[in-house]
Amino acid sequence: MERNGQTESYLIINRVEVLDGAGCSACGREFSAEPAGEKTLVLSLGNNERTYFFCGGCGDNIVGRAESEHAKKRYIWDWAVPLRAPRQSSQPIAEAA
Repeated sequence: MERNGQTESYLIINRVEVLDGAGCSACGREFSAEPAGEKTLVLSLGNNERTYFFCGGCGDNIVGRAESEHAKKRYIWDWAVPLRAPRQSSQPIAEAA
């Protein structure tokens, strides 16, 4: 997600992964910028464990259509949380009198 020309990064909680400019691999929608984040479906493919991330709506659709148990084992629900650099105040903090 971009804000003021900067790409937002997301922390994937259980996989402990950081994605820069991440969006849903199906619909392209960017993940939530809210501090609480959002539910994310993660797909792992191949021997090198290539991963794809899906928003909650697309994830529900994908899981609902997966027919084989083998295919379902490649998907796991996770949580995407936006990472933000701490804001630094350019003004000094006033001392209590």
